[in-house]
Amino acid sequence: MKEYVNKELDSKIFIENNVYKKLLMLQKKCCQFETGGIIIGYYDEECRNAVITECTNPPEDSLGTRNHFFRGVKGLKSLLKKKWNEKREYYLGEWHLHPGSSPTPSVTDISQMKKIEHNPKFNCKEPILLILGEKYNDFKVNLILFKDNKQYFYIETE
Repeated sequence: MKEYVNKELDSKIFIENNVYKKLLMLQKKCCQFETGGIIIGYYDEECRNAVITECTNPPEDSLGTRNHFFRGVKGLKSLLKKKWNEKREYYLGEWHLHPGSSPTPSVTDISQMKKIEHNPKFNCKEPILLILGEKYNDFKVNLILFKDNKQYFYIETE
């Protein structure tokens, strides 16, 4: 598993290897338009460390352009219900690609995550944003936890 840490919160986010490989393949394949989906997984018993077990494909009703991604919703409700019933996994946040550019969150990205944090329909008071982008011809993951109106960045451990 890939491991990312935030020392201030004394917490980690883990990405299962198959999920990480899928993201890298998507980054190579979708080089012109942004794409994305939701993050599914779970927290450990202490609710301190998150484990990402799935980054979904974009729902059918999504729209990706060169500089924006509008995630659809088609099929997500039934998928989340199935994941909860089978594995007790649930919605952890959002992911998307920044093709050909840095994985730095945009003003729109930050605004969207703040809305998710405060919207009871999402039932996610600490959403995770995963952005995969390119920096110096290398693919980089940026993981940010939104909590109490603050952003906490996670750094990959070696």
